[in-house]
Amino acid sequence: MFDLKRPCTNCPFRKDKGGLFALHPDRLAEIMTAPAFQCHKTVDYDADYDDRAGDRPQQCAGLMAVLHREGRPNQIMQIAMRISDFDPAALDPKGEAYQSIDEALHAHRRR
Repeated sequence: MFDLKRPCTNCPFRKDKGGLFALHPDRLAEIMTAPAFQCHKTVDYDADYDDRAGDRPQQCAGLMAVLHREGRPNQIMQIAMRISDFDPAALDPKGEAYQSIDEALHAHRRR
């Protein structure tokens, strides 16, 4: 669930993708305050709504990197830090994700 360490090539939390996605500020706030958020590449969109996780669901590394930098880990990150060897400081080693929530919000407004 925490195998991803870098944002994927088309992650909405990757510095060069905000304008591409242009998520509404309310949607960004919803994602950033959710208990967990899976990487879109690990969601099975062909499955029924209740069974979308896929075989190996992963949490979004880009979002987790931003939340870690803000000191606002979501619920699943907090649990993983307590019961496993999950280290959010190891996320985004190349600095590809936004540095802050404000930076992400600003980038998604551009279009």
